[in-house]
Amino acid sequence: MKAELGRTTKALTHALLGGLVFWTPNVVVHWIIAYRFSGFVVIGLTVLLPATTIFFFRMISWPSPKQQSRLSQALFAVLGIWIAGPSMLTFSSSFCGGGLSQPDAWRFFVFGTLLFPVFTLVMSAYDGTVFAVMLTTLLLPILANSRSKEAVLT
Repeated sequence: MKAELGRTTKALTHALLGGLVFWTPNVVVHWIIAYRFSGFVVIGLTVLLPATTIFFFRMISWPSPKQQSRLSQALFAVLGIWIAGPSMLTFSSSFCGGGLSQPDAWRFFVFGTLLFPVFTLVMSAYDGTVFAVMLTTLLLPILANSRSKEAVLT
């Protein structure tokens, strides 16, 4: 029973870390940029969000030499990115006059989080982070899996 609780706790921790590490730079950028959003910001976010997430999980959170452990951590981190997407995107759009600053925003916030696959994809397309979400969704598990070859050689 304790082992199951420990695995569940680790899975939830990696999902929460994945969502926070990926979406926090987006919220900060929207807070700083506000209404002056441009194509250069989209390109910057497309590079910044996957880079920070991959760096965090590659250097800080993946000391385990077990391939299966790192792969499951990466998959839960990606799940956390997708689940936290609607809430973090709603929060970041509040700095531009949308999101939580609108009437009935909490209803949208709740429904968006419950229907996270569709809402994350659509909202990230409007936010300019859809390529960052897709890159991270593909690269994080691939890089977690590729590190196992390095661990076997050392």
